[in-house]
Amino acid sequence: MTALATGAGLTPWALPGASAAPPALELTTYINDQRFDRTAVLQWEARRLKVAAERLSHHLPAALLAELEALLDDSAPNVENVSRDREQLADVKLRTGHAEIRDQLAPDLAITEPMSVLAAAADEWSASRTRVDSSLGTAQGFLDWFNGRIEQIDERAMLVANPDHYLISSSRAGAQEVIEVTGGAMLATQFFIDYTDTAGVPIEEDPLYPVQTSGWARTSDGTKIGAVRHQFRDNPGGGFSALLTVAFPATLPPWMSTEHQWHLACEFSNWVTGYIDSVRT
Repeated sequence: MTALATGAGLTPWALPGASAAPPALELTTYINDQRFDRTAVLQWEARRLKVAAERLSHHLPAALLAELEALLDDSAPNVENVSRDREQLADVKLRTGHAEIRDQLAPDLAITEPMSVLAAAADEWSASRTRVDSSLGTAQGFLDWFNGRIEQIDERAMLVANPDHYLISSSRAGAQEVIEVTGGAMLATQFFIDYTDTAGVPIEEDPLYPVQTSGWARTSDGTKIGAVRHQFRDNPGGGFSALLTVAFPATLPPWMSTEHQWHLACEFSNWVTGYIDSVRT
């Protein structure tokens, strides 16, 4: 039974009829070889929740603005409320709708798209890399869950993973439209990423991580402005590791790649939590 569960991306405690209480999920992040526990990532997320709520509050009608009051009133990051706040913020974004989100962020996109194209023109790239270790689950199980969220256009799962996600939707065949604040940027960027568009992705493959997904990030007219290669492996003691890498134009300031390491830690920690929750139900 254990072998069957592992092959399905599950663990023995997820099997029907299992009586033992499921073990607690432990997530550990490594940035530049420095180890961070879950609390450090939640503190980063708490700060970004407030930034995103403040940004949206300038444009929202009163009915939606009221839903953000708890985030706006408490200036100090409070990790106890992060779970509630991330769901609330995602709900506001979903209720606001694609058209309004695009309209609100149009001034940002008018600046960032030509800047991204100019920065990428040299076709030279620098890597932003983070590793997240999960004490539970499997590499293939997680990737199957993640791909399933994309295929089913599960916008809530995409948005709730990071406060800096404003719109993530499969709006054209085979590609996700993404509007987010990347790295240490102050403005939002729009790009389209297709996980079958893998030729020449400028991020090396690590043979120790046999499960992977990758693709180019392009503008609406198809210009390459970045890329991702996320690689995964099962760990001998149980659980799995995610080696997460984004390629930014090398002409951008180095701190943008550095800050994006926390963006990766936040979104994948939340996605792994969603995956583990799904196999527990």
